[in-house]
Amino acid sequence: MIAGAVRSRLFELRRDRAAAQRSAELLERKREVLLRELLRRARRQAALRSEAAAATRDARHELGVARVELGLRAIESAALAQPPARAIALTSASVMGVRLPRLSMTQAPFRLSVEDRHSCLSPAAEAFAQLLALLAKLAEEEASLARLRVALRKVTKLSGALHNVVLPRIEREIREVVEEIEEEERDEGVRRGRWRERAR
Repeated sequence: MIAGAVRSRLFELRRDRAAAQRSAELLERKREVLLRELLRRARRQAALRSEAAAATRDARHELGVARVELGLRAIESAALAQPPARAIALTSASVMGVRLPRLSMTQAPFRLSVEDRHSCLSPAAEAFAQLLALLAKLAEEEASLARLRVALRKVTKLSGALHNVVLPRIEREIREVVEEIEEEERDEGVRRGRWRERAR
């Protein structure tokens, strides 16, 4: 009866070891996918940052030109005349169970009065509209990178726990159970030998 329970425990431990090994393999695959996605998005973020820096310089330059030509008051009046028609929609996508934000921005075109249509205010408005679109993409990438880093840390931690704690513990328990079974078999062999000697 005791031997049967020990063998049953050995079967359970081997099943647990197989499940833990499969989990470790899946976590390793997930870690690789997350790492690839993290690197891809980091490159994209770096490119967007440089684009946004260039777009910021261009927009400031165009605004400076408009300020020299029209004056600060005319620019402020034109800005105040604009409706607040910028809307940002937040959706999400999933990469290996990690929810990544997706931002989409819609903005109304900059409205100019009849006398300002041919002025230098139009290029400044266009430059700032392009800058806002770039900043929305950059914010999406930075938020995605932050979430991917957190997920990668969790997966690495879980994988480390499986490899360094769970699997060694299961292996140790399997060795102990196997030793117990072998000891029981040796004892059984000794008992049978004595029984045979008595039967003679």
